[in-house]
Amino acid sequence: MAAELADLPARRVLDLCLPALNDVTPLILSRVGHAVAHSSLPHLKDDVQIVLAEALNNIVEHAYKGGPFGAIALTITLRDRHVHLCLTDWGHALPDNAVPRAQGPDPDTLSEGGYGWFLIHALTSEIRYARIARSNRLTLRFRG
Repeated sequence: MAAELADLPARRVLDLCLPALNDVTPLILSRVGHAVAHSSLPHLKDDVQIVLAEALNNIVEHAYKGGPFGAIALTITLRDRHVHLCLTDWGHALPDNAVPRAQGPDPDTLSEGGYGWFLIHALTSEIRYARIARSNRLTLRFRG
């Protein structure tokens, strides 16, 4: 059975390219939630939406900070009991061209922010980042 699953082709369930604006984030989350809820892995919907909300916020607030607004391309693929999200933007690179560590904020400070990368690391099974010719590609994998 495992060999049969490994032989299944990837199935693309959603492709989007939209403006990187906070006002567009709810639309993206709704479309992604619908796609995952109606997939073979509906139980991953909440985790995917939480992680995607954090990643989109990072792109809007940091990748495009200080420049003109840009776009976010998103692809969702299902394969081998996993959901794969691939986010591409054309903003500033991540610091040190690497995914930030999964360090949670100090709970004693009751900070409103700072949980994003901690949540992304906690809810995904794999994170990959690449800077490719002025674009950022963040690939997130969720194990079903």
